[in-house]
Amino acid sequence: MTSYNDIFSKAESSLQDYCFLSEEDFKKNFGYYKTYESQDLTDSQYYERLVEVIFYSGFKAETVDNKMPVIKSYFSDFQSVAEYDESMVFKIMQDEQMIRNEKKISACIKNAKVFSNIVEKHGSFKKYIDTFKTEQSFENLMLFKEELQYTFSFLGDITSYHFMTDIGLPVLKPDRVITRIFKRIGLIESEEQLLKTVIHGRKFSQATGHPIRYIDIVFATYGQMGNDDYFGLKDGGICLGKNPKCNICGIRDFCNYSFR
Repeated sequence: MTSYNDIFSKAESSLQDYCFLSEEDFKKNFGYYKTYESQDLTDSQYYERLVEVIFYSGFKAETVDNKMPVIKSYFSDFQSVAEYDESMVFKIMQDEQMIRNEKKISACIKNAKVFSNIVEKHGSFKKYIDTFKTEQSFENLMLFKEELQYTFSFLGDITSYHFMTDIGLPVLKPDRVITRIFKRIGLIESEEQLLKTVIHGRKFSQATGHPIRYIDIVFATYGQMGNDDYFGLKDGGICLGKNPKCNICGIRDFCNYSFR
């Protein structure tokens, strides 16, 4: 039987020992995600997060982080973006400071038009979400995910989960980092098993009492590449894709990684 509480507690403890944050800063920076699901977002914030997940998709986080101020300068107000035409696409594509991916840019414009229609019909994007009664069942949550993929451009399986996670819904984001960790510790057989990854995320939450967003950020940071001052990483996390730091990994006893 999987000991979700034991696995998570050891991962959390290892991460806290490994990162350069003080105990107080660790609780502050990571603890923010314990209240993430209670956020009250405006329509503009919902749209901004939709834009963010589209640009992060398939790109290194560091690249998008550096470009985010420019991205937001074009895509912060969904009502204005909904009025963009082809000449605006051309203008954005000429900006050397921008991520010049025409498919992403066009998708964000198309989504702004759809988003505006949803807000006009329901009164707000939050009220639109409420029609799915996602808090009542996991089935309703998955129906909302399916609706997102059908309604908005450039939202696939992972990006839909990513958006749901980022707007505070109780869904773990099954990205390449978390699926890698879950496969190594034997929770999934393949990194393509996104739904199974999400279900295990819920089991971690149930076992530990932590919100799913907190479960998500701890595991995501545990396997993150690169430096990150906010999370106290100088050379990536612990469970890296290549050259994982197995000697300091608190969950290595659960791990099936063949090179440890």
